[in-house]
Amino acid sequence: MMVRRRTRTKLGPGALALSLLLGGCSGAAASVPVVSIAGPPGEAPEVALPSPDSVSVQEPGGDAPNAHAAALWRQLTEPWGERNDKDDQLWVPLPDWEHWKRVRYWGIEHFSGWRYGDQHHVAAAAALLDVKPGERHDSERCLQRFDAEAIPKAKRLGVGVTSRHVVTRRWRDKPLYVEVADGWADSAFTRQHYSAAWAAYAAYPDACLVYFAAFQWRDDEALARRARDRWVDEGFSRVRPLTERRPYRK
Repeated sequence: MMVRRRTRTKLGPGALALSLLLGGCSGAAASVPVVSIAGPPGEAPEVALPSPDSVSVQEPGGDAPNAHAAALWRQLTEPWGERNDKDDQLWVPLPDWEHWKRVRYWGIEHFSGWRYGDQHHVAAAAALLDVKPGERHDSERCLQRFDAEAIPKAKRLGVGVTSRHVVTRRWRDKPLYVEVADGWADSAFTRQHYSAAWAAYAAYPDACLVYFAAFQWRDDEALARRARDRWVDEGFSRVRPLTERRPYRK
């Protein structure tokens, strides 16, 4: 698969998984088809789709009147693919994989990151937590440790969590613990709302792996949640480490 050049990206709200958000997006009006989103009344907006030629890495929402909604719709409907870190040690699942860009997020301690569009419709990253020799770890313990370190720091950086719960999926025939959350992050004079999820893997004998994604709401809360839930149901179980032990950036 094609591997794109990475770039370095700054963050507005903070430097942790829950604050992988930046504000603002724009899109040119166009005559486009409309797709209706199934769901409860009042939570089913219509999404105007972009012209196929206008979809790009810079703007996966293309020329749709609401590019953010169109980008989230693609996260709901496009096939899964994979992207790697720059040293090809880890492959992570991403819907519409060709329109993601590998990046380094400024201020975040992470192994590798990816963004969906220059306006950060969705942001994803992988982080590692070292495990001491002989220390027992599994998905549940890795998630508990990540939360214990990340959540308090996120709060100090102006990130709030309005709801959190844990679900279990399967990875390598073992339980995979996935945390599902909604919240907000303050950036300059604005407050960004988001839906997020992160999964913890006992992927290496000497490290935990955490893979997380944050979906901005803007005016599309229902779409952001549905795109996030697709990752929970279909995506996190597809993570593929390619090394036996903890990977390192080279």
